Amino acid sequence: MTGENFRVDLRGLVDILSHHLYSSPRVYLRELIQNARDAIIARHEFEPESPEEITIEVVEASGELIVRDQGVGLTEEEMRAVLATIGASSKREDFARTRRQYLGQFGIGLLSCFLIADSIEVRSRSARRADALTISWVGNADGTFSIRQADEPLPSPGTEVRLQARPDDREWVHPHRVRLLAERFASLLDLPVSLNRGPVLPAEIVSQQTPPWSGSTAEMEEWAHREFGYRPLAMLPVFVPSAGVRGIAFIADNPGQVGSRRGDTVYSRGMFVTDSSVQLVPSWAYFVRLAVEAGDLPLTASREALQESAVIEAVKEQIGGQIREGIERFAERDPAGFARFLNIHSKGLMAMAVSDDEMLELVVRSVTWETNEGEQTLARMQRDTESLLYTTSMADFTAFGPLLSARGTLLINASYVYGREILRRHTERPRQGARLQPFDSRRFIDQLPKPLDGVFAQALETQARPVLERLGVSLDLREFAPVTVPVVFIDASGGEPLEALDDDAADPWADFLSELGETTDRDAAEGPRLVINVASTAVRALDRLTDTYVRDEAITGLYVIGRLFAGERLAPQDTVLLNRAMQSLITAAGA
Repeated sequence: MTGENFRVDLRGLVDILSHHLYSSPRVYLRELIQNARDAIIARHEFEPESPEEITIEVVEASGELIVRDQGVGLTEEEMRAVLATIGASSKREDFARTRRQYLGQFGIGLLSCFLIADSIEVRSRSARRADALTISWVGNADGTFSIRQADEPLPSPGTEVRLQARPDDREWVHPHRVRLLAERFASLLDLPVSLNRGPVLPAEIVSQQTPPWSGSTAEMEEWAHREFGYRPLAMLPVFVPSAGVRGIAFIADNPGQVGSRRGDTVYSRGMFVTDSSVQLVPSWAYFVRLAVEAGDLPLTASREALQESAVIEAVKEQIGGQIREGIERFAERDPAGFARFLNIHSKGLMAMAVSDDEMLELVVRSVTWETNEGEQTLARMQRDTESLLYTTSMADFTAFGPLLSARGTLLINASYVYGREILRRHTERPRQGARLQPFDSRRFIDQLPKPLDGVFAQALETQARPVLERLGVSLDLREFAPVTVPVVFIDASGGEPLEALDDDAADPWADFLSELGETTDRDAAEGPRLVINVASTAVRALDRLTDTYVRDEAITGLYVIGRLFAGERLAPQDTVLLNRAMQSLITAAGA
């Protein structure tokens, strides 16, 4: 058979490949392995028992690399079709179109070798005919291609691709580099890929490793540590059978960057595609990284990413739902592990929930809020409690939580970052959070009943008012439960009424306040005031103090305790007051 020459704009094609299609010259090896794998699969369609091994050989001295397969092979006519395909492909979109066919994939994949070499030789023998000849295809950097019968025929059907790297690109065919790339690209292929790096090193199989989603717990954890650099808090399976997608979501053990997901590792039919995909997991799940087999999802022309499509969006939605469900199962199955998850990621979850509906749903169901009745989720609170109050003041939560507990009213601590924003978003959702209202500390105090024991109250006011006036604090006598709370301190700026989260919601205070009896004008005390609980056993003990100095010091001590209950930081002079009060009481007790 005579040789023939074909001239195409090879330099233009390589420019497209290097600047517009591929991210790195390293893809040449992936394309060669992929071509070999595709050829083997094609042969299996009509010869199921045919050999399936792929071999990679590195000749370090000459900078050569040879890839062999025992696949379907190519006839002379198919060789010509390959040339026609790559010769007509002068635009990036042409590559994407032609890659949908096997020959187009073979031709474009073969061209990637020109990223590192000036010459490519392909010898191929078709498996479709027993008497098929071995055909030689040679392409050169000057744009010349030739097809002819090979001088040295292959002993059996299949294909051999041989290239010699340019001197400046020898690094890409160095034995160590080739091993790293081959293992990266082919580790999960289900057929043997053998690497021969020379006469000294033995041949080794770099494929057929266990996929992370199919391994044991220890194997999955080790994979995540090796690939992602962390030991996962939990591992959540994902499976979308309609698209052939299967994988595992690893929950990170570090907070990461809220709203910025690090990439997922994607394989297609066992071949590595990318470790920087952000296409399959919703942005709210920033705390997970995915290892996944993409199944039937189509790849881009470069085979380095998934094609954007409605199918991708549907798969992403299903994976997001499975991650949420997995987190809920995680919370039920491993409370201690889930507590670690919340401790690490709660701020990030809350931040995302401010603007993301899916994350808001996760926060409502899974994130616990501090309340005066212990930590609870919003979902549980709204299921078990008729009316809910919240405060954005840590001081109010600390001071009034016990008082509201005594009345069976739940108070949510929303003083943490994003707390108020989350509650607002939650109540804005249809049929959600209508019973959630802000707590008004001044109004609450004003509605507490006055003391029933007028004699004791009058004596206490006579004793306490002068002491508190010297401290710049007004006195307010009330009677309330629990008796273990002697005082409540209200500072000058605290207790301002907060805007309701739902203006149309019924006021949960209405029935409660109507039962509290006498009210006072809330403007009567706008400065700091100390509310003394005359029902408190500690306050009642003041009546037994006959020494005026000791009694005054005890009242001063109650004032400092009230500030401590309110969560205020004591100034040096407050510490002096408390120390003096304690000293007086201890001295009096020992007298």
